[in-house]
Amino acid sequence: MHDTKLSAGGCYGLLLILAATIALIEYGGLIDRQGSLLITLTFWSAVIQGAVAVVAVTVLVKAKWISSLRRELLALYPLLLLLALLFVLLWPQLDLYPWYEQPTAWLNRPFFLGRNLASLLLTYLAGRHLALHSADGESSGNRPAVLYLLAFVVSQSLVGYDWLMSAAYPWINTMFGLYFFTEALYAGIATSGIGLLLYYRPRMQLAPEQTALYLRDVGLLLFGFSILWTGLFFAQFLLIWYANLPEEVHFVTERLGHSPGLELCWLFLIGLFLAPFMVLLGGRAKGDLRFVSAVAVLVLVGLFAERLFILHPVIPWHGGALLLYNGLILLMLLLTLHSSDRLLPQTLTKGDHSP
Repeated sequence: MHDTKLSAGGCYGLLLILAATIALIEYGGLIDRQGSLLITLTFWSAVIQGAVAVVAVTVLVKAKWISSLRRELLALYPLLLLLALLFVLLWPQLDLYPWYEQPTAWLNRPFFLGRNLASLLLTYLAGRHLALHSADGESSGNRPAVLYLLAFVVSQSLVGYDWLMSAAYPWINTMFGLYFFTEALYAGIATSGIGLLLYYRPRMQLAPEQTALYLRDVGLLLFGFSILWTGLFFAQFLLIWYANLPEEVHFVTERLGHSPGLELCWLFLIGLFLAPFMVLLGGRAKGDLRFVSAVAVLVLVGLFAERLFILHPVIPWHGGALLLYNGLILLMLLLTLHSSDRLLPQTLTKGDHSP
């Protein structure tokens, strides 16, 4: 298995190959409906940026549970650069947005690409700085953690306002920034749950009591964030329902009026709220790997369904390309997790429970 691990140079080389492969599919005449790349980016930006953000938050609050997964989650930092590379590929596709023909001071092609690319690159640089300088959550890692979280909040807010909300232009929602960076943290915690599934047995052999406590902490966080997410979601729905303005109600009716919008709505409500809340309501389930990992998977499925729900009426997408892009990035993420001990300096892994 050691031979399959990537060095830093090999990881970046594979990222370039992955970006080139997606570019070939998008612009090589293999698909007739573009939009799959945008949907893929909105999903993986939350997962990847959120996973690193979880480490940054736990460094600041000195949470102990992260010690069993810190190395693996921080090793995802090269994928932050992949997000920037794939975003560049959107340059010829901005005509998918309704504001493209009538640009404004904020929504115009050069400024849109410039500010989003800058935020993605800054998030990558801040994530790399955090990964290379955060040693076991000590106080020396506080400044990199703060810098990353600032970049993360800006980047995810732009994902909400620019990538997603502007697809429904001129509809606006001022809560989208808060909603999406909170949701990205939720996705990062779900990624931690999947990480525990992958590394639970070797961790249990080295430190069974601590690993069991860490699993329970992840279960508690998933349960808590399901309630927080629901509060933010309901706050937006309540404002739309109470105001009952045609330009706001149209956003909902356009998506719920026909398939697959209604089915996607139920899927993300189940994945992001009902399943985590009901399954993890009992104390025993929070410490059971089967329940926690299953809920973590459902949260990510729900997140993906939500992205489709928001974009499917206005962004044409190709099912085969969407499946392929997400499959390739998932494989890259798993390979990066597996290569964590080669992507990060040994000083970072000194106190971790490694298999």
